[in-house]
Amino acid sequence: METEYLGKKKGRIGIKVFDERDSMHKVEVGLDGEIIFHGNDIYPHKREDRTQDEQRIMSQVEVRARYAAQQEFPDADILAPMWDPDYLDRAVEAVLNYPLEDFRRDFRDFYEAICDVERFIDDPEFKPDTEVIYKFFRMNEDNRIVDVAPVAVRYSGPSGETRQTGDVSPYAEHHDDVFCQFGCVEFEDHVTFEEHFHGVVVGHLMAQIRDLYYHMGEMPPEEYQIEGIGKLDINGDGIGDN
Repeated sequence: METEYLGKKKGRIGIKVFDERDSMHKVEVGLDGEIIFHGNDIYPHKREDRTQDEQRIMSQVEVRARYAAQQEFPDADILAPMWDPDYLDRAVEAVLNYPLEDFRRDFRDFYEAICDVERFIDDPEFKPDTEVIYKFFRMNEDNRIVDVAPVAVRYSGPSGETRQTGDVSPYAEHHDDVFCQFGCVEFEDHVTFEEHFHGVVVGHLMAQIRDLYYHMGEMPPEEYQIEGIGKLDINGDGIGDN
């Protein structure tokens, strides 16, 4: 999608977006990320009158407008950091900068939970295949990791309610923390923690960047056109369309 900055007035950032069908949208984004106005003369104005594909495009346009607004005003909190490709690019650099000895100490529990999550869940009512495994870390302005949380797992109980093992509240409530998220994965036999898992985590963060471009209706830059697990919920996947 192509965008054009239209200016800022009374806290509203004007962005013009041309979608994949070359239809023009005018979007006004608040400094807090709220979509204040979204004008387009091609698609139905009411969500219930749009097709699924039209709704996907409208959602992607709004995401693209937020990203353009964030780039114009980098100090504003328009995008949540984990939905900002530029922020995740910093996270990739932070993991690459992290000494391997420290990485192997701090991320081993993440690998072990991905391989055998039931070791980390002491709950007889655990519902298999509902788990999402999280690893939070914090980085500074120099893109250096300064803190890593123990692994945490969220899963469903018998009635579908969300349960969790591991306390990540100091991280989950911190606006600028980075997190990785996996379901259980059966790695190929040749994949080992010592030799390959650092690359798996880097690849996962790069795949999240890949998915953020798809989320806003764009082809990712070539370096992010990779395979692997990225975001679990994006526009266009039939789950994240909003």
